[in-house]
Amino acid sequence: MPQPSEVVIEAAQTGQDVRLHLRDGEVVVARVLWHDDQEFIYAAITSSHPERYAVCDSTGTTLRFDALTRASFMRS
Repeated sequence: MPQPSEVVIEAAQTGQDVRLHLRDGEVVVARVLWHDDQEFIYAAITSSHPERYAVCDSTGTTLRFDALTRASFMRS
């Protein structure tokens, strides 16, 4: 099973949406826009905590890889 960071990096390269499970319990379906070795930027499509996102977040939200517990690709 790939590490969450590996899934995020591949999603950034392929453009495929991912489901992210965060340490604080949030689950986000996202499109990964960018990444480096420690963090990534994503655009939230849906979230279990939609109140965390506003229209201005459509350009992306930054998250550290260590905030993830799980990541998986969405089925087409």
